[in-house]
Amino acid sequence: MKKVIETASHGQIDVFISEDIPRGNEWRPSIEHHLRTAQSLFLLYGAPSEDWSWCFYEAGYFVAAKPAATDRRIFCLIRPNVNPPGPLSHLQMLTSKDQLIRELIGIFERNAIDVDANELRGLVGKLESGLFSEIREFDGYPRVHFVASDAELAHGQIPPSAQFTGDDNVLGDLFTIQAPSVPWRKVQKLANTETGRQNFVYKWLEETAQILLAARENEFVAPQAVLIGRGGRRYRTLLHRARVQGDGDYRCEFLAIEEVGGPLTGLSSKQLSLLTAIRMGYRFRSEIIQKFPADFDAQSSDERERRIQQIPRVIEDLTVESRTRGNISTEDFLAAFDDVESEKMSRLLDYWPILAREMYKSLGLSTDGKTVIRPGLVGSDVERYRTVLKAMRLLNMEFLSRSCARVAQMMKRSEQELADNARALEDAAKALTGPDIKTAA
Repeated sequence: MKKVIETASHGQIDVFISEDIPRGNEWRPSIEHHLRTAQSLFLLYGAPSEDWSWCFYEAGYFVAAKPAATDRRIFCLIRPNVNPPGPLSHLQMLTSKDQLIRELIGIFERNAIDVDANELRGLVGKLESGLFSEIREFDGYPRVHFVASDAELAHGQIPPSAQFTGDDNVLGDLFTIQAPSVPWRKVQKLANTETGRQNFVYKWLEETAQILLAARENEFVAPQAVLIGRGGRRYRTLLHRARVQGDGDYRCEFLAIEEVGGPLTGLSSKQLSLLTAIRMGYRFRSEIIQKFPADFDAQSSDERERRIQQIPRVIEDLTVESRTRGNISTEDFLAAFDDVESEKMSRLLDYWPILAREMYKSLGLSTDGKTVIRPGLVGSDVERYRTVLKAMRLLNMEFLSRSCARVAQMMKRSEQELADNARALEDAAKALTGPDIKTAA
């Protein structure tokens, strides 16, 4: 956006973004100075689930700096399928490329700057998908959002007006209600039906209320209830994040994870940690190592860009699931091994932060995988990616091999015991199927 405006105005309009502040400088005075002196403020509003409180503060500061000025304006760019943010809902929203072009031409005209409308249209056209297309934030698990007034939640109960929002298909799979949003009271009504009881909706809703209210107090409740959705598919909803927005809404984001069975029971914390670690290890192998090979020679620049966006999202998905399942900890996992093996596994775990950091670096991202700091998967970063992927493959192989061997060791019985069991099983089967077995009248 910055490049488009400066290019179309031939450098006659200066565009400031916070990333322009040199590292080490005081960032807040610089931002406030530009907010006081700017003619226009552009807010690129994306996913409502993100925390926009600082952006709302900047918008308020911009207005308050010169409240009587009539030539200063805020332009809020918003997706067509997203509701305007509450604090800025009084503004006219820009929801399309054509609206944005008209407003930019107006800015140029007010500043007596000649602009080539065709050139501007071509430049803005390149931004259209990034600015105005439907938000597809994650490529992993489907997401379900919970939205309610934080003031109403202060009473310790979920208000009937609270909403679950998400993709139609996701809510349809969970609640058999095909809609972009489903109110809490409608799910309560479903929970009190015979179908709702058979599908564990009542139990799930009761547990989810506890999870939501606990998260508001910065406490975590591990999910246990499995929700049986459309077609008998089983889902576990894991809380990913929760926060109070600047507009007073309390928002939570859940991962909807399809389950092949219920939660494991009757196992020690060491066994649960070990089995969960194996599950996540196989998931990492299929969803990162095998899905994103180092085949850059056959890739276009667009395919590389998609990979840069996808990899951190999948890693986040796997990390969140591992963390929120509630039955794995590093201490319990390492305690499942003897001292020698525990030390080897600990060394493997120590490699992960290094490999993750270097993976993100090869993608041109910051160490948390969220901020773009330079173009990725070009030049020396291609070889860096290949080296990291090779190291991840080796780590994954050793991790799974040692973990699976430990489970096998826990379950292993002597050959003599297995032979005795086989004979006893055969005798029992013959007794149950033989002609002499009698049935009580």
